[in-house]
Amino acid sequence: TFFVVPNASGQPLDSKPEWVTLLQRAQASGHELAHHGYTHETPFEFGVPPGFMLDIIPDAKARWQNEPESVAPWHRAETLRRKLEAGQEIFQRTLDFTPTGFRSPCLGMCDTTYKVLSDMGFHWSSNQVINPMGWRYINRDYDAGEPWTPDLPPHPHHRAGLTEIPMHSEYTWYLEPGDVDRHFALARDDFERARAKGQPFVVLSHYYAMTGQWATGLQVYERLFDYARAQGKVRFVTLSELAVDTP
Repeated sequence: TFFVVPNASGQPLDSKPEWVTLLQRAQASGHELAHHGYTHETPFEFGVPPGFMLDIIPDAKARWQNEPESVAPWHRAETLRRKLEAGQEIFQRTLDFTPTGFRSPCLGMCDTTYKVLSDMGFHWSSNQVINPMGWRYINRDYDAGEPWTPDLPPHPHHRAGLTEIPMHSEYTWYLEPGDVDRHFALARDDFERARAKGQPFVVLSHYYAMTGQWATGLQVYERLFDYARAQGKVRFVTLSELAVDTP
């Protein structure tokens, strides 16, 4: 599943023909496209990011700590709905379809966003995190020892009229060559913990962070996918397929 920003930095998707071609190719190959915010110009676009995310965005963290009232207007129902409708219109005119899944920029969500998504007919959201350690690793905080989020069901579940599909972590953010073993080990351990419980394993990544100077993020996934296949009975699915399978 590819999460697409419909109006990134104020540039509508249909103004970027090379991107449209790539997305059409992805769809034709059986991949899914989902809605990823509207402009992605602020981490507060659809809610307040979780603490581990704010820890890697110091300016946003300072704003939330010192001026929380300044972000509140963005989270009014009418404002959220207007952005989502504008984004859906861009998808419809550019790719002739309307996404039914949503992930917020920087995972910033609020109760109002969930309600608006449900009211608009979205089927699922993927914004909750099972293991924040991937983001701790970004700050080289390898010894935090943070457990899986204790009060979050580590599997798809119903929330505010949607299916919420939590992700496990981010394992591929701008890695250097020496990072591969450590990040692969984190991903492998999370995969094994999910597999032992018969739960789906959901990852998050960014193409530009995976394919940067050394493309080391891709090495993590190559090793992870080979490892997963070697365990047998592994099926790769889109998040919409996962949502449909949720009782």
